[in-house]
Amino acid sequence: MLVTARLALVFLAVGFLAACGPGTPITSGTPTPAPTLSPAVTSQYPIPTASSQPMGIALGADGNLWITEFASSKIGQLASNGKISENVTPTRRSGPLGIASGPGPNLNVWFTEANVAQIAQITLTGPPYVEYTLPDSSARPFGLALGADGNMWATDPGTNSIWKIEQIKAKPHIKFTQYHLTGNAQPMTITNGPDGALWFSEPGTDRIGRLPISGSPLSEYKIPTANSGPAGIAPGNDNALWFLEQKAKKIARMSTTGQVTAEYPLNGAMTPNQLIQGIDGNFYFTDTALNKIGQFFFRGHRVAFYHIPTPNSKPTALTLGLDSQVYFVETAGNKIGQFRYFNV
Repeated sequence: MLVTARLALVFLAVGFLAACGPGTPITSGTPTPAPTLSPAVTSQYPIPTASSQPMGIALGADGNLWITEFASSKIGQLASNGKISENVTPTRRSGPLGIASGPGPNLNVWFTEANVAQIAQITLTGPPYVEYTLPDSSARPFGLALGADGNMWATDPGTNSIWKIEQIKAKPHIKFTQYHLTGNAQPMTITNGPDGALWFSEPGTDRIGRLPISGSPLSEYKIPTANSGPAGIAPGNDNALWFLEQKAKKIARMSTTGQVTAEYPLNGAMTPNQLIQGIDGNFYFTDTALNKIGQFFFRGHRVAFYHIPTPNSKPTALTLGLDSQVYFVETAGNKIGQFRYFNV
């Protein structure tokens, strides 16, 4: 899934300026080089409920990180002090999965409940929850994103469709609009693209889908590599879409016209899963089977991998925190990890 405005002035500090002593001419002496940072998983936060299976993570408008706990049917909140609080969803065994920050004015956090065909929201201060039942009982909502139209959009592999979740302001209810996909698309990850449309991966048909906020026309673009298994997808700062090919072990770039302009091998990868672009312009991804965080350099196109301290933690979803560092869920390790890739 996939989100907020960043602290621009802090980001400029990444370049670092060498300091000179008082009264020292800038042309004399040798500047002290700025300290370098070796990217690494620097913190891990255990989830209080054992075997909760964290699956989704998103930055809320309150600056906290919000987590779906699939097995325990809870929503967790990781505060800046490292403390995790949890709240049980009203429906038991609901299977919360995808999660995203919602539209104004309340800016609530929204999430999918895959086991019970529901979309729900929780206030930033914790409960109350509000749950909405999809009109198709076979629905299994998965990924979730806030669209440019201010509505929430969800992928649904259960009905092979995309749902638009529209909150009617004049009335206290939700309007659902369903858009069916061709073939057995099995849509998973969804994101708001640089063109304002919704873009999503279709691992069942080896395609990337595009749906404008108007709902038409639906476009599905074939990936050149056969049996590629598209997984995580994210917008890049080059006004294109980038996505992982899990089975082919590649990362690819697609223009907003649906053309795959490049595919790069992720040498050493096993199951590249979810993807996000850091403020340094490089892409970061989880590799579930490899139990590592991957880094794809935007310039140079090389790949690096970084160890996760917890063995077999099965990292899946990831997001940028308020500090713009990468945070990810360890689905089997039952933790939230922090991956630092730049100094602040």
